[in-house]
Amino acid sequence: MTEVYKYSIQNDFPNEKVDNGRLTNEINDSDIQTALSNVNTDGDECSIVFKGLLSSVDSTSLNIIVSEHTGETLPSQTRTVRIEDDTPHMPDGRPIVRADSRPLDFQTYYTMAGDDSTAGIGGGTELVWDFSNSDNIVTGSHVPSGMKCKEFIVTFLCPIYTKDGAIYFFDAPWGCFIMMDIVIPPGQYYPNPAGSIPSEMLGLPAGSMYANTGASWVVWASYVKKYRIHGDCPMGDELNAEGSSINPIPVGWGLRGRIYTPTSDNTSKGYAELECHRCHSALLPGQTVEWLATQH
Repeated sequence: MTEVYKYSIQNDFPNEKVDNGRLTNEINDSDIQTALSNVNTDGDECSIVFKGLLSSVDSTSLNIIVSEHTGETLPSQTRTVRIEDDTPHMPDGRPIVRADSRPLDFQTYYTMAGDDSTAGIGGGTELVWDFSNSDNIVTGSHVPSGMKCKEFIVTFLCPIYTKDGAIYFFDAPWGCFIMMDIVIPPGQYYPNPAGSIPSEMLGLPAGSMYANTGASWVVWASYVKKYRIHGDCPMGDELNAEGSSINPIPVGWGLRGRIYTPTSDNTSKGYAELECHRCHSALLPGQTVEWLATQH
């Protein structure tokens, strides 16, 4: 059972004002034994609610607290608290506690296309294939005998943290499958423990080895491996990671999709959707692709 103790703000408080947060702290920090429930103000009335009846000693202590209450706002409510560690905090010092894996200050982004250095965000290569035409057919030792392959490579103007995705397909014959990799463009240096280039030769901290991709795209990581599809899936086959990737795909690196199908297939088609986290999902008026490049 609660007990309410009422005071006049004009008559009982020295500065004729009450700060609920400060008064709550002053009561909780006092020697009053009965637990405080809440402090409320309404017009001239200040109601202090306890979770039981106060003893005479506690009642006297409460009267003293009221008579000394300045009504000034607590400093923590009006200033930015200096945080000594790297844990994200609100401006008033409260820690930010999150259950998701999205990097702080990054936007969740759903797309079926990459970026383009001219057309901008979302204006690049689409995650689409269509075997009714001969566009984007690739050859090589990776194509099994009796099969053909289409390829798309999408790149982004921001670092991309991959998360989930979905694959939509139509008329896929038996034997059709998909591969998806993160790839490094030709002519780039990249970390490789089996490489022959010491990092200090590239002006980087000593102790690591690097290699150059040469004339080909090099696979950095594979995340869809021989994923078989058959028939129609207009509602999409979801690929759920349950969390964001630890490291982003760097600007300029690619997300490559390869779709393999029997050589007799001239009808199957499909597209893919990527869920990711990125720092910029649109350009504001006055911002340009060139400006975006300076942010990374």
